[in-house]
Amino acid sequence: MSPNQIEVFGWEVKIPSTKDVFPESLLTANEDENVQPDALEEVEEDSLTVDLTEIKKSSTWQPVEEKPLVVKTPKGAVAIEYPNNEKTYLDSFFQGLSSISEEGNLIRVLHYGDSQLEGDRMTERLRKNLQQQFGGCGVGLVPIMELKNMRTTLSQDYSNNWDQYLCFGPKKYRGKHNDYGFFGKYFTYEGTEASINFTKAPYSKKLHKEFENFNVYLRNTVADVGLDYAMNSVEGKTVNIEASSTPKMIKLPISGALGEVDVHFKSDVSPEVYGVSFDCNSGIAVDNIPMRGSSGTDFTKIRKGLLGDLVKDLNVKLVILQFGVNVVPQEAENYSFYERLLVKQINYFKEVNPDIKLLIVGVSDMARKNGQKIESYPNIDAVRAAERRAANKAGAAYWDLYLAMGGPNSIVKWADKSPAWAGRDYTHFTRKGANFIGDMLHNELMREYQRYKNRNKEDVTSK
Repeated sequence: MSPNQIEVFGWEVKIPSTKDVFPESLLTANEDENVQPDALEEVEEDSLTVDLTEIKKSSTWQPVEEKPLVVKTPKGAVAIEYPNNEKTYLDSFFQGLSSISEEGNLIRVLHYGDSQLEGDRMTERLRKNLQQQFGGCGVGLVPIMELKNMRTTLSQDYSNNWDQYLCFGPKKYRGKHNDYGFFGKYFTYEGTEASINFTKAPYSKKLHKEFENFNVYLRNTVADVGLDYAMNSVEGKTVNIEASSTPKMIKLPISGALGEVDVHFKSDVSPEVYGVSFDCNSGIAVDNIPMRGSSGTDFTKIRKGLLGDLVKDLNVKLVILQFGVNVVPQEAENYSFYERLLVKQINYFKEVNPDIKLLIVGVSDMARKNGQKIESYPNIDAVRAAERRAANKAGAAYWDLYLAMGGPNSIVKWADKSPAWAGRDYTHFTRKGANFIGDMLHNELMREYQRYKNRNKEDVTSK
């Protein structure tokens, strides 16, 4: 086993430790951008549809009536703040929501975060609420490798010859270039063949298991690739992909209720694989993208051209950045350096695609032992202030999770609940707590969406 590999459930995989991630994440300079083609080529194989179900999109889409909004005001509700009090900042995202019922579009929300998001926590609840309101199905984007049984909405396995390269973490885990894709990662395999397998998880609900589109995202610059696939033991026809330096989205003709999906890669030289996706034809997709150990300052290490192509073709309308738990334990006199780095990340996304709107979710409460007491870290206010200033300065919306939780020592109260809403590390949420946060965030987004609709009504009335 090589030095940069560990054994996880019997598999040898390249997964970095979390030690020393924060300092490098904050201080490492951006890598130079490579000049690469900026188009995403779609390859569609339509010779076979496997496991057909009743989930089908009409050949002629008809507008549907949007469901009435129900906006709740739970205790501790905290409003979304806008940059320079620009109340219309999220209007393009809200227009995207309206386009679902009016035009039958599929729009996406990329939910990035640190280990707080692992296992599809928070994202799953936000996705569920939004899909119930606006339509959609499936769990969205999924990486090739995740720790086994980490994600509770989808189970996956993979052959033991896959490697992953990351834009975050120690430099020894970097790839040969900076085309890391939407997960901040790309995946390759050793040898000439590799496989991935997806099955429903015990926690999977109906919307998790159903999907109408399954896509594979890759780039095979050197060698042709053959993709064999099967769903629920029904095999499809091999998809052959010619070598090209252009990133590709390969749509496999499978859909329905997930039992098991198998994908087998064959090539003389491994392609670079960015991930897969389970989606509906229309509605909203909300993608869970945890970056363990990251402080949220690593996106500028991803080549803008590649990420821009992926984002454009995925019709992303909102990016949520939820980081901070790796910053708080590293106490400093001030966090102006963190503010500057966050400003760079926000500006980076604006350059990737000017139409994308960003929402910064402030750091959650965290606590440590102080004498005989467990108390919130004293520097949380300073980290929150840096995040808020960065959002306002660079032009992004901000939502104060710390205040929404209840402020000082709220994580202690959450850990003491029965059942517990937070773990005894006084940092990470249980699924119960994560669900509550997902509900709160959804509620504030819907409150702002209602205001957007009210503004549009007033504009129409005044004409």
